[in-house]
Amino acid sequence: MFNGDYTINGIHATYIKYLVNEVKAFDRYIDVYMAGAALGVLNDKRSKQGGSTDRARIYADAFTTEYVKCNELFRVVILNDSSKNWSEEERINICFKYRDRLDEKATPPVTEHEVEMMKDALDLFNEYVMGGVELLYDDFSSSATVSVDDTVDYAYKAIFDQKILIESRQPGTDINQLLQPEY
Repeated sequence: MFNGDYTINGIHATYIKYLVNEVKAFDRYIDVYMAGAALGVLNDKRSKQGGSTDRARIYADAFTTEYVKCNELFRVVILNDSSKNWSEEERINICFKYRDRLDEKATPPVTEHEVEMMKDALDLFNEYVMGGVELLYDDFSSSATVSVDDTVDYAYKAIFDQKILIESRQPGTDINQLLQPEY
């Protein structure tokens, strides 16, 4: 997982190109991908690719560079998603035990079920990514008149507010509360 090229097709490819090349809100496609995952799960927004013939590719070297971050985002998404009928144990296995490729020499052996679960989980993760990309595009395309300074101030305030929320968490606080949007 996260070790090969990944091609984004359709309108989401157009959105990613817009965010990187025109608005210059992000330096790389992988940055949009990771931000999309976080925003998608925080706002419970999912979307499937499609809608045009445009394509954007995230190359394997970008995934290699950001492997740890992508893997952690994947775990956060899978552990917090409730749309699938996966038990808590299955979600934990997907995040920490299951492998995504058959390997005859693996110990213990990789099962077809394991590979299929990982494929479904990655598809779900990418749906959250695309939902988050839509949110990013909507925010940046509708605020074309906002200055760069205002954008930086808004981003700083959002991150600072989230930090305060996490730090203020009392023991026994429902963890799902931290992942819900404030509005």
